Amino acid sequence: MFEYVSKSEYQPFKLEVDKILKSIQRALKENDILTFQFNLIGSAKRKLITRIKNGNKGFDLDYNIDIQRILNDKYENPKLLKQTFIKLFDDYFDDSYEYAEDSTSVITIKKLNKARNKILFSVDFAIVNYYEDEEGNERQQYIHLDKASNTYSWALRKVATNHRYVEDLIKENSMWEDVKILYLENKNKEPHKKSRIVYYQTIDTIFKRYFQQKASLLR
Repeated sequence: MFEYVSKSEYQPFKLEVDKILKSIQRALKENDILTFQFNLIGSAKRKLITRIKNGNKGFDLDYNIDIQRILNDKYENPKLLKQTFIKLFDDYFDDSYEYAEDSTSVITIKKLNKARNKILFSVDFAIVNYYEDEEGNERQQYIHLDKASNTYSWALRKVATNHRYVEDLIKENSMWEDVKILYLENKNKEPHKKSRIVYYQTIDTIFKRYFQQKASLLR
């Protein structure tokens, strides 16, 4: 069963990660390599962080590493760019963390307890770049690893914007607690479904239950 992780528990770990990322920011800029911004995304941004109750895998934090300016042309190469961050993570995160793992769309690090037999939390970092297409729509690219061919490339990811209106409507009507209750219920009903999908389904249900139904009654 999933349970929520309180802010008092996850906040110190978030601050620890933020501090390290700021150090990496400075190092990359001072060495004329690149500049970047970082931001928390997903469940952590929405304060919907969950974990398996009495489990040993902890909770997850997700960050976007948003590349701002490449100061050295050779780092235009997505493989070099991603592997540079992997090396920096291994250098800057102390030995309470496992070595960084390179996966299809993110870099993952895991913080262990002192006995090193339990994961306290994991962090996924996606290296991204935002731009506007010819029609003025926001687009996001991320570094994608094709493991079969061991090749890296910038891949297009659609930026979901249609949920923002629903989010704002729910918050304006002080119904975020309804989201929290239903989100946890849905996580426990379908524990293997991606949290992002569970979230979109949850706010869609809240919208239909309280707003679409109300609108149809007023017709």
